[in-house]
Amino acid sequence: QTEAPSPPWMPPSLGTPAHAVSSPILLLVGFQTCASLITTIACLSPLGTGCDFNTGTGDFLGEHDAPACCVEYSHATGQLITGSWDKTLKCWDPRSVSGQKCLVGTYSQPERVVSMSLVGHRLVIATAERHINVYDLRNMLQPEQKRQSSLKYETSCVCCYPNGTGYALSSVEGRVAMEFFEMTEVAQANKYAFKCQRKADAGEDTVYAINAISFHPIYGTFATGSSCGYVNVWDGDNKKHLYQYSRYPASIAALSFSRDGHLLAVASSCTFEDFSDMNGSDSIFVCSINEAEVKPKPKRYANPV
Repeated sequence: QTEAPSPPWMPPSLGTPAHAVSSPILLLVGFQTCASLITTIACLSPLGTGCDFNTGTGDFLGEHDAPACCVEYSHATGQLITGSWDKTLKCWDPRSVSGQKCLVGTYSQPERVVSMSLVGHRLVIATAERHINVYDLRNMLQPEQKRQSSLKYETSCVCCYPNGTGYALSSVEGRVAMEFFEMTEVAQANKYAFKCQRKADAGEDTVYAINAISFHPIYGTFATGSSCGYVNVWDGDNKKHLYQYSRYPASIAALSFSRDGHLLAVASSCTFEDFSDMNGSDSIFVCSINEAEVKPKPKRYANPV
């Protein structure tokens, strides 16, 4: 194990915040337009907001009827996608003028959106009541697949495989399911689920929710973050646990590997599973990744007789 860095990471020369919102932030996504770098904010507010890094100005993107909790940007289509507790998914064109002309489409969901993930043209939406909708961004009129989570309890996070063949799904009961898009019998035979975070005490298991999943962009292994404050790394192809980092000061709310896989950003924050921890610190840690922590280990074969 390696120690979690003691001070929270902050960018150098932080200065005055370029943009502020009045509601707690749930998620940020950055994307490049032809002229500027934009960050879009998903927060505990119905409003969607964009901030231009070049000018420091913020624009009103649009709104939902309830908190906007998820946001993704599609490089393939140039669209921004937001998911909300109002049971809708909305697609926006941030290159349009601000206001309603920015809205491309609104798509009803069976329940509140809790997580979503994008790979290529494929968008996976996870909602409350364990619903999973899979869309092709080139044809959003209907989901190309409607599924039910294979996990027994509520979904907490979904994350697509970097190779585009499927997605990992986590639940509040501390399990992760490895799923595949292809519906053939051969492909579906490869799916499985496993217990990810348990702590045995006096013969009883304490279960912790898996709040975050992030795939390593080079090796295809993935990290999970749980409400007990631990980050674990897994080799999904070989069904192996690779590494556990030392405990962070609070629950893991979000994870993200850098594009080159050399860094892992960890958001440690109160996620309200344990109300006695509501006054815990909110911090962001950026860790340098050792290749041995994320690289799949070679398979061992028995010596020939």
